[in-house]
Amino acid sequence: MAGVIATGVYVRVTGMSSMERGSEGIVKTVRQGWAGKEAVVVAPGPLRSREFTVPLVDLSMK
Repeated sequence: MAGVIATGVYVRVTGMSSMERGSEGIVKTVRQGWAGKEAVVVAPGPLRSREFTVPLVDLSMK
């Protein structure tokens, strides 16, 4: 199935309302949040990686 955001997929945050807009990373898990489906994204960094949660509608595959 093409175009599905799932665990292990490299994504970019493209949602206009997201504070993490422009960030890129790998989806660690997809879960059901209070406002719908959301992804936990791990973004690599120079010293350590960081995790953030983003609604699936704010993500696009890289």
